[in-house]
Order: sequence, then structure tokens, then C-alpha cells
Amino acid sequence: MDQTQTTRRSPSFFSWPLLGLVLTAFLSTACGNWDEFGNGPLNPHNTIVKGPVGGLNVQHDLLPSGTGASHGAEVGVMVDRNGDYYVSSYKSELYAYDHTGAWMGVYSFGFDGPRAAPYVSTKPMTSASSARIFTGAEGGGFHVIDVDKTTTPFTMTLADSDLTLGTSESSPKRAGDKTFYIAGQWGDIVRYDYSSASGLSRLSTFSLGEVVTGAIALYDVDPQFPDEEVLVATTDGNFYVLDHTLSMILWSNTVGAPTSDLYYAGVTVAERGSFDPIAVLPIAADGAPGTSPNSGKVRAINLNTRAVEWEMVPSQTVVSRDAIEGSVAILHNQQNFNTQPGDGNPGGGDDDFGGGMIEDANGNGGFGGGIDLPDVPTTAMNNLSPFHATFASTDAFLYGIDLLTGFEIWNYPLTVSAYDAPVVDVDNIIYVGDGSTTLHAVEGKMFCPGCGIWTDNSINIGGVSDIVKLGVTNQRGLVVGSGSSAYALFQ
Repeated sequence: MDQTQTTRRSPSFFSWPLLGLVLTAFLSTACGNWDEFGNGPLNPHNTIVKGPVGGLNVQHDLLPSGTGASHGAEVGVMVDRNGDYYVSSYKSELYAYDHTGAWMGVYSFGFDGPRAAPYVSTKPMTSASSARIFTGAEGGGFHVIDVDKTTTPFTMTLADSDLTLGTSESSPKRAGDKTFYIAGQWGDIVRYDYSSASGLSRLSTFSLGEVVTGAIALYDVDPQFPDEEVLVATTDGNFYVLDHTLSMILWSNTVGAPTSDLYYAGVTVAERGSFDPIAVLPIAADGAPGTSPNSGKVRAINLNTRAVEWEMVPSQTVVSRDAIEGSVAILHNQQNFNTQPGDGNPGGGDDDFGGGMIEDANGNGGFGGGIDLPDVPTTAMNNLSPFHATFASTDAFLYGIDLLTGFEIWNYPLTVSAYDAPVVDVDNIIYVGDGSTTLHAVEGKMFCPGCGIWTDNSINIGGVSDIVKLGVTNQRGLVVGSGSSAYALFQ
């Protein structure tokens, strides 16, 4: 059996830019663990725990046992509430590891496994004896896998499956009534119920007839319909809102170019206080550069008016050449601020700015903690908003945008192009990996939005097109899937 490797590392830090360069820089549904890469019901890619703001010093290599030193392509790493890890990929095996990174078992599907991250359900922290995994697979089917942790290695068994579901490249989502939704690649949206007594039941199916590769979202768009609606974006540039029971399309927006607007990463829902919520849709390239006229843009659809509210073109993007392959991540509402003065350290907490931004009665922006920033232009201050988002582009930049207007607040240069979503911790520190597997920590708070905190290239083993999937653990760590390798990294 290959043993988990633990090494010590020294982080590489960026210096903080001058505070005078600061310009105008949600709802959190993700649990303290990382069940779905942060793709909770709204797909916000944020979490309510602290990330490794102090850099990365400890590395666990999550290695397969008996099958060589690598996983398959499109590696994903999940963490349950008890700190145990699960690694999926295109390969047929799903691997388990304990909290130290030691190999603890394997389940084989017998065909290509999950490209998208499974959903991991665990009991409360007081019970560490079991976990349950819900997942689609590249080879087809919806599968429920039980993990018994009372044995060494863990015992991983199939509880039930529906093999009639086709290929799925979208993570499952769990609704408030505990039912699951998953999108088949060829446009079937399926709803399941599962209980230990009766097993897995397919409750309903709605066939859109369009390819779905990205994340779906669950959100209560219209109060006249019970429970959450199902929000789906397709590779044909269409956006659909389905009712909870999957019996009909409530409404749709089809402004996208039919054969060239590729909603590859799916949909993220952003709430904006008293303003209407929006569906945020990054646009990828459909074919060779130059063939997709809107590739590289971000589009926002108002969930009340059902119309496009804004479209934005990132400042470093060449539209139709560049693309946004990963989801948009929502930062936590920056109107929740800490009024205690601080020392300017990144990462939040009682002794710093806590992500704070306040507005006066006239809507003019100011900074929490009694901070005076005379170098910030008045026009910029007047445009401050507490609702922000971030995304990475193949143009090799990470961006911060205002969700009310679509205005670009800041941009941060990556090493090379990036192909997956950033993730945001509870203090609005943003973590992202680029195509060279270089990891970046970037300030998202209004204190110094877009400022680099640290970079780390210790796992720089891939080419310039690696997809780097990140999640934040509840131990100030990151889980990382890159190429065919999986890691747990800690501060």
C-alpha cells in the first residue's frame, strides 16, 4: 500500500500594495465541511470556515493504493464533517482517506467514475462512524455509497443505484425536503428520494433536450410554488427555471446565441439584500477561439424580471478569444462588518476589519473600523456595494465584480490561464489555482480588494491547462484536485 506522504513547505508571500490603491472592490449556504466543493444549493463557492491565510506549510498527498501513484483525470476531493477525505475522478475507483491522509479504502463503480464532485452526507461531529456518498458518474447512473468507518480500512458498499440515468457532469444538489437533483449531460434533470428503509426512488424527470455540463442551483424564485425551484443553464446559451416537482418549465431566458453561448460552468444564484436576486452565468468558448461572440463575458439574469440585468466584459479579456470555464464565486455580504479598529492583517477576526463596508444615509460608501482612505476617489466611494463576486478567466486574471451593476472592482494577475472556480472563506479571502497548479490567496475584503496575500507552487506538476479544483476545510486547509493528483494542504 502506498503510504501518504507528509512534507513541510515554506509559503511564498506577495507584499501588500499601497492602501491608496484600494478602489471599489451573501448569503452563505456552504457547511463548515466541503461536501460539494462549496457547490451548495445556490452554488456560491463559499464557506463559513477560515482558510489558510497564513500560507501552506503541511502537505498530504492522497495517493491511490495498488493502482499506481495517480488518480484519473478531473480529480475531485471532498471532506466530510469529521475530516476524512474522498477522491473521485474519471477512473472507476472512489477512494477514502482518514484525517491524516492515510488511505482507508476504495469503491469501484466498474465503469468511468464521477467527473463532478459527489455529495457527501455525514452525521454530526459527535458521530464519526459513517458517511454516505451520493453521486453521478461519467459511465452513467446515480449511486448511493455507504462508508463504514468502524473497520480499517473503511468498508465502502453500494447502498442503491439507478443505472438508467445517463452520463452526468454536474454535482448533485440536495433540497430542503432532502430530495436530490442531478442533471444528466444530455439534458435530463432528475429528482430522487433516498431512505435507508426503501432505498433510492426516482421521483420525476424533465428532459430539456440540451446539453448540461455545469452546476444546477436550487432556489425559491417564486413564492407561489412550494419549495425551491431548479435553475439550469445549458451549453446552448439557454437558462431555465423548473418547478420543484420537475413537471414544467416555469420560465426561461433564451437571449444567448443558440450555437455559441456556452454556459459550461452552470449557474450561481446571488442574493443582494433588498435588490432582486440574480442568476450569474459565465460564458465559455464553444469551439475554436473567435467562434463564440460572447465568450469571456459574465451575464446576469434578474430572477424577478426574468430579463438580462447586466453583462460585463472583464478588462483584460478579449471577447470571443478568452473564456470563463469555472463558476462565479459569491463573496460574503460585506455589509456585515466589525467596527473594532484593526492592524490591517488579512484574514478577518476581532483585531482587523472583518470585511466591513458601511453606507451612510445617502448611499455613500465608507469603511468600517474608523479607517480613513483619502486617496480613494469620491466617484469610486459612491459606487461601493456590499455584494461582490469573483471568477477566474483564461485571460490569466482573477476578477472582483459588483453584483448590483456588473462593474469590475479589481483584477489580480495569475501566473497563467485559470480553468476552474475560486473559493471564498468566511473572511472573504479568495483561493484560486491557475493552469500551472500555482495556488493563490487574494484579499476580497474592502480593506484591500484584489491584493495578493501569498502564492504557492509546491504542487506545480502539471501543464498550462490543468483544471485546479479547490475546497476549504474546517482546519484552515485546502483540498486540491489537479490533473490526476489529489492533496490536502494546511496552514
